[in-house]
Amino acid sequence: MWYNTHDSQRLEGGLLMKTKSLVNAAMMMAIYLVFFILYNVGILPSIMTLLLPIPLIIYSVVSQKVSDILLLLLGCTIGTYLIGSVYGLMTTLLYGITGALLGIGIVKKWPYWNRILNASIVFVVVMPLITYVLTKLSISEMFLQTMNEMFSVFDQVGSVMPEGSMEQLTSMQEMMQTVIPMVMPTLLLIMGAIQAFLSDKVSTLVLKRMHLQTPVSQPISEFQLGAKLAILLIISQFAMAFVRNSGVTVVLLNVVMLLNTLFMIQGIIVAIQFFKSRNQKGLGIMVVVFAILSNLVMFVSLIGMMDALFDYRKRFEIKGV
Repeated sequence: MWYNTHDSQRLEGGLLMKTKSLVNAAMMMAIYLVFFILYNVGILPSIMTLLLPIPLIIYSVVSQKVSDILLLLLGCTIGTYLIGSVYGLMTTLLYGITGALLGIGIVKKWPYWNRILNASIVFVVVMPLITYVLTKLSISEMFLQTMNEMFSVFDQVGSVMPEGSMEQLTSMQEMMQTVIPMVMPTLLLIMGAIQAFLSDKVSTLVLKRMHLQTPVSQPISEFQLGAKLAILLIISQFAMAFVRNSGVTVVLLNVVMLLNTLFMIQGIIVAIQFFKSRNQKGLGIMVVVFAILSNLVMFVSLIGMMDALFDYRKRFEIKGV
């Protein structure tokens, strides 16, 4: 079969692109496996959990193809399984899929917070599976077991604690044993969102150092929920006082906890930006810390709700950082 000069150039260009893509994929897979080995042997595991998704995010920026990202994820899954057996497989199911979803979000140009949310859902789905496979316990049972071990330490030092402290700790322990299993989905979602957000920020720094195009992101100072979610929170809190169905109560409890947490973050942002717009950022941070330490978290969350309903940032000309 004969090719003209133009066809030959196209063929050579296509082969060159495929070769370059394979080389990039091999490099990212090698880096991922190094991170996994360091994580597996216990060298800075908390940092490694943030770094594990990064090779897939970088490769997504370079490749710009969803199929290539999925193939890299498959390669990382097989590699970690060969190195770390089931533990390696579970690790990649959690952190590898998180990186792949963040990368796919970049390729598909998902809105920034949608990208973070989609990646955080991985924790809700995969973490209970990992916990059961590795420990034969549900995620709630493992969490309660860890919590009970922590409270047992407090029991041992109870003699040196202020009077009345042990009664408060016992009451807190009983409350947490009841509430934690019900709000576990929200806790996992929050953990996943923090993981995805930090990994995304670290990957952006790495991409800048590599002089590659950085994905569209949004400063945390611009985080703002809308009025509809504030109204949903009010309705959910009101409904909890009247609903007697246990299943519906659990759903409402998770909605209330998640939205209260998000509005607390929004309230912190509004307070700090308010003081910063008046050149008093340090005072704003002190006020927020004092409010949280003084059990005024609900007040901070209320500020976030008011910002969602009435847009304080625009009303008082509080500009983003």
